[in-house]
Amino acid sequence: MTDAARLDELALPHATTTFARLRPEDTVDEALRSIPEQALDTAITYFYVVDAGGSLRGVVPTRRLLTAARDTRVAELMTDATVTLPMTATLRDAAALLQRHRLLAAPIVGRLGRIHGVVDATMLGLDVADGLTSARADEWFQLAGVRTEGTAGGIRPRLGSLLWNVGGGLVAAAVAGFHEHLLAAAAGLALFMPVTLALSESVGMQAVALALTDPRGRSNRGAARAAFAELRSAPALGVACALLVGLAVIAWQASYALTATVTIAIAVAMTASAVVGAVVPRLMHRFHANATVAAGPVVLAVADFVSLLVYFRIAAVLL
Repeated sequence: MTDAARLDELALPHATTTFARLRPEDTVDEALRSIPEQALDTAITYFYVVDAGGSLRGVVPTRRLLTAARDTRVAELMTDATVTLPMTATLRDAAALLQRHRLLAAPIVGRLGRIHGVVDATMLGLDVADGLTSARADEWFQLAGVRTEGTAGGIRPRLGSLLWNVGGGLVAAAVAGFHEHLLAAAAGLALFMPVTLALSESVGMQAVALALTDPRGRSNRGAARAAFAELRSAPALGVACALLVGLAVIAWQASYALTATVTIAIAVAMTASAVVGAVVPRLMHRFHANATVAAGPVVLAVADFVSLLVYFRIAAVLL
């Protein structure tokens, strides 16, 4: 049977019925003791809350289950299971749903709310993923934690990408050294340089993650569209974070010039890093580079350089 034909098979026959079931009335202690007795046959486990009639009531995040008090009821921890598959869903539908919501598994639920099984990423297989999204599927399965053929592992590909961080770190050090006189004149600059870099790097990596899971184009046009999309949201993120840090700066250092420097620098640096994070993976696709492995280090290196340059240039004007 071809991969395309398999995509159109019903998902239900491929689903497992030995998924982790928790009862809403159980305590956390009772739930944890019941899990080893359920003989689960899948490496991917979500904790589904099922009542006595077999109806799906919700799902319990693993973190909540492990950190809650032992006498807490499961019903108090669960959240609504809003992402489900109907009985008529095909493997194509299941793969698309998992990719769209970045899940590793999804329950198949009937019209009356009864759960009939769970389909997870390992059951779909590489051939199904290839038929669904071609080369994009490889990246999604890697992000999901499922190894597929052709994954760029090993030392050489990863080391080559990490050299961007080595080079970027040295360039960033050179930028800081060039502006050493500013650090000497305004000691407060050194205090808030780490938070500026951290915010810039974080928003850049958020943009990378969104780009790697975005099924839209891989062309230069796609890169331009991604840049404009980030320019609609990144400035708001930058301003929000900048204002919060600015309040800390004025309360701690009581310097309006330093506060203005840090606030403006964070807003500008975060916006620039978000755009870079959105564009770099798409350009790598365009030139057939492995964006899953390389995009992160490249974006971090560029974000550090841009952030420090912006930080010190604004400081040179305002301080």
